[in-house]
Amino acid sequence: MYLRSKSLLVLSFLCFDFIAPPLECAPVEVHASAATDLAPVKSDVMDDPVIWINNKNPSKSLILVTNKRDPYGGLYIYTLEGNLKKVISTGPLNNIDYRAGFPYKGTHIDIAVATHPPTKRLAFFAISPLNGDVTFLGFSPNSFQQEPYGLCLLKRNNAFYAILTFTGGGAEKWQFWEEETTLHTQKIASYPIETQAEGCVANDQDGTVFIAEEDRGVWAFTETLPPRLIAKVDENDLKADLEGLTLYNGKYLIVSSQGNSTYGVFTSHPPYSYLGSFKITPTLAQEGTEQTDGIDVTSHNLGAPYSRGLFIAHDNRSSKGGGSNFKLVPWEDIAQKLGLK
Repeated sequence: MYLRSKSLLVLSFLCFDFIAPPLECAPVEVHASAATDLAPVKSDVMDDPVIWINNKNPSKSLILVTNKRDPYGGLYIYTLEGNLKKVISTGPLNNIDYRAGFPYKGTHIDIAVATHPPTKRLAFFAISPLNGDVTFLGFSPNSFQQEPYGLCLLKRNNAFYAILTFTGGGAEKWQFWEEETTLHTQKIASYPIETQAEGCVANDQDGTVFIAEEDRGVWAFTETLPPRLIAKVDENDLKADLEGLTLYNGKYLIVSSQGNSTYGVFTSHPPYSYLGSFKITPTLAQEGTEQTDGIDVTSHNLGAPYSRGLFIAHDNRSSKGGGSNFKLVPWEDIAQKLGLK
């Protein structure tokens, strides 16, 4: 027993102390504590989640997710227990993100933005900071030359930006604001992404934008350094397609590795060290996940069992005839298994 425990300790050291060349290790296993209600049809119509934080009553925070297929396309809103609360039928939406404190008509709201492929526009939603009521504000005034695909938001120096990826490749940064009761958008920058990318996430603390080029790897675009490919497909247990990206408290970058239904964890600052990966596996109470698209995480205390935060992942159950939904995992479980602080 002593020898076996000692060998496991050595293996753990080798896996997570970055000995070169990188050593592939099996992902740790975690389990979902809850799941959202299933999609309205038994196919993979759901895509991307975002966790809205209710600062007045964190246990009443909400999960906003996108449905990307007609005739059910739109925004679906769930409680932390996974119960469907509201549907806003806008037509198909792909990726979504939100930020708090958006100036709008003389007050401040929380704002969610999603890509709307049918019109090649952005869809804007207001979220009441008081009670979490969600309303549709309308589409962006401009349409894009390509069909928008992935999306993440950045709030930097009190300005709001949407970073978009496109089905034909490429990525762009657009600023958006409200003026005289109208939403306005303006292109700010382009990112040199050559092939298809979807997942992205932005760090409000330092302005870094991470974009997942599906068959190549994850790029980091900082405000001061040249673009850098920080995590490559077929290294550190990442398998194409790379899909969703999310940040835990600006500290850890999490990557959805759709090719093997795992989630890689990296530090979110140079040298972008690989910290390990995890997999959501089934229990008697909940299924695991497979072929994940979108993911999100928060470090906010949402009450037990999410006192250290919540990780949520899309689950494509259509290969088993079950449709698709989202699984909720306490961050505490992930942090303990990977030895994260």
